[in-house]
Amino acid sequence: MDTRLLLLAGGAFAIGTGSLVITGILPNLAAAFGVSVDMAGLLISVFAIAYAIGSPVLSTLLGNRDRRRVLIGSLGVFTLANLLAAFTSDFGWLMLARILMALGAGVFMPAANAVAVSLAPPERRARAIALVTGGMTVSLILGVPLGTAVATHGWHFAFLVVALFGALALLGLLLKMPAGLPRGANTLAERLQVARRGDVLLALGTTALWTTGAFTLYTYIAPFLAAQAGITGHWLSATLVVAGIGSALGNQWGGRASDRFGPEPTLTFVLALLAAALATASLVALTLPPALAIFVLPVVMMVWSGAGWAGHPSQMSRLAAMAPDATVVALSLNASALYVGIAAGAALGQQVLRHGASWQLGFVGALCELGALGLLLVSLRRKRAAARRASLVSEIAIAPPAR
Repeated sequence: MDTRLLLLAGGAFAIGTGSLVITGILPNLAAAFGVSVDMAGLLISVFAIAYAIGSPVLSTLLGNRDRRRVLIGSLGVFTLANLLAAFTSDFGWLMLARILMALGAGVFMPAANAVAVSLAPPERRARAIALVTGGMTVSLILGVPLGTAVATHGWHFAFLVVALFGALALLGLLLKMPAGLPRGANTLAERLQVARRGDVLLALGTTALWTTGAFTLYTYIAPFLAAQAGITGHWLSATLVVAGIGSALGNQWGGRASDRFGPEPTLTFVLALLAAALATASLVALTLPPALAIFVLPVVMMVWSGAGWAGHPSQMSRLAAMAPDATVVALSLNASALYVGIAAGAALGQQVLRHGASWQLGFVGALCELGALGLLLVSLRRKRAAARRASLVSEIAIAPPAR
């Protein structure tokens, strides 16, 4: 196995941990800075917004630069931003650190995927990308729970752990990543042109709504589990490990199901299952006492996390088919839509907590999943209508002339 791909996966692992570790330590941060938990949730929103906007813009601006330097520079910014977060005592500076993390992550991940493609032979390119992005999946199993666990000794340690992961990956890139890698070529205008296509726009809307629903609850999973099942501390870390395992299994199953049954049927099933799992989380919180919910909710989270990640291979396959002439652009736009959804989910969850109660989060998330399913069905109807029109035109073209 190419060690350079493993180093890129290591960088993705650090970024995945840094992106989501905040969900497990929101109560700690809120208490430390004297803000409400829903206000602390803005730390996830600002990260997601900065990533969604910064990634396509900065990736375009830096597209003609040496990718080794881009990788090292972006991961360096991400690592230093985590150090800033670890040692700050001001909530505003912590917000700034999260924005810098997002900008570094938003440059690193597209560049890492592009480099993975350039390092692998054509017949192994998909597996190379899967290996790199797999670093983010592993972060859900190991990185996020570990960061949550060490935060029991102080929230600063969570950011220090992420900085350590980033520094190790950075050192590996400095030592092993070659110079002279192929450079990017897509302009910002080309990205916007792809985004204006009707089918692509519907797909991006599906991604955004689907992620909004998932992160309405996931952003505030720590206070939700504490309030509804008394799950805190190391039990919270263990529950996040269970959810991470579900994510990894779901991602693998989703890829195989998409190849066997097709991306649209798979995604339809996944969105329906995700809506059901989110609604079940709220139902469990509403109807079961904490003594029972403590056993049931981790299982629900495993199913929910698995469903959430199972849809990604199908969605990426759909976008690649929709824009075969600009697949890389379409996938980068999908990443931006995903982070728009994360920001929207965090903001929506904040409003639910501000005007309601934590047990309602799953119900609200489920409604978003049903909205995403609705967009998918609209897209499928358009696709079938276009296929019928094309078939009719073909029949007319080959029909013999009337005598």
